[in-house]
Amino acid sequence: MSRLPQRTFLDLTCGLLESQSLAQLQERTESLLAKLFHADHVAFCRMHPDLPTGFEWKASTTGHFLQSYYQWYQEDFVFRWLSQRPNTAWRDTEMLRGQKLVETATHRRSRESHLNLKHVLAVLMVSGHQLGSGALALYRERASPFPVESRRLLQGLTPALSGAFQNFARFDALSSHNQLLEEMLRQEGATAIVVDAQWREFFRTEAVTSLLARWFPSRSDRDELGIPRAWRARMDALMAGSVLLTPSTHVWREERGMSALEVSFTRLQRIDGRGLWELRLKEIHAIPEQWRRILTPRQFEAAALVVQGLTDKEIASKLGITEDTAKDHVQSAYKRLNVPNRSGLIALALRS
Repeated sequence: MSRLPQRTFLDLTCGLLESQSLAQLQERTESLLAKLFHADHVAFCRMHPDLPTGFEWKASTTGHFLQSYYQWYQEDFVFRWLSQRPNTAWRDTEMLRGQKLVETATHRRSRESHLNLKHVLAVLMVSGHQLGSGALALYRERASPFPVESRRLLQGLTPALSGAFQNFARFDALSSHNQLLEEMLRQEGATAIVVDAQWREFFRTEAVTSLLARWFPSRSDRDELGIPRAWRARMDALMAGSVLLTPSTHVWREERGMSALEVSFTRLQRIDGRGLWELRLKEIHAIPEQWRRILTPRQFEAAALVVQGLTDKEIASKLGITEDTAKDHVQSAYKRLNVPNRSGLIALALRS
């Protein structure tokens, strides 16, 4: 076999290292593997003990051949051989020891799926993590068998393949963990972001984006990942142990007029060696938050400033609008809240 082209090697390596699912692995490496090994069909299999079938196959050219594999895998000479000799690449000529593939149940099954498989090169990867097990099978319909060089090449790729399948298990665990956290936060009605120690965001609840836009409208207030710089500085200090750990150091607070934003930092249980942090956000208003459903954003701001005791002129200056526009917002707020004047608005806010 000719020397592996550098570009092909780089593309294949990236596909193995960066794929987060079996579907991604197939998309990124199937054509490369078919070309590299002169294979007519490439099939990826992941072992799933929790699935009814036990197998998850990805193959674009094998038709129905592998869809019912769980029903006949014990007849498959490839499975029987590899399950006893994992983590090693094998050719059909070595697995059958003189018997021809066309005489096997595997060949008969392929014919039922309108294939004519004559040769196979495969490896079963088994790790200490049961969910990290998987297999790669390369099939030929041509008469010439896979050469010894192909087996050696596949053996050389086996550690990277095994690592890819183990990564899938890790990503699944993280995904399940994230879904559980997200559902818990949703049921609590919480507004929160979950990030890791490198500030990679795992998820955020729906209300976070609009809240950030209100409190940090300037891009300069946030870092390149969109996280407010003040939050990052506080969490970095907590992780570094450079601040005295007290209840107050785990809470960041900023007040603006009659409103305040509190962010509490909570270290979550480590998963897959990664430390996750929950940033739970709480917006506090001197006027009821439910007024947002009644008033426009500008009317809400104007009403909050009225409660603070500002005049129409002061409200205009604060919001960067004309005094007449400020007066219109205030009067509209009175009308929507069914109060006659400033005193009525303040009294309603205190009662709510």
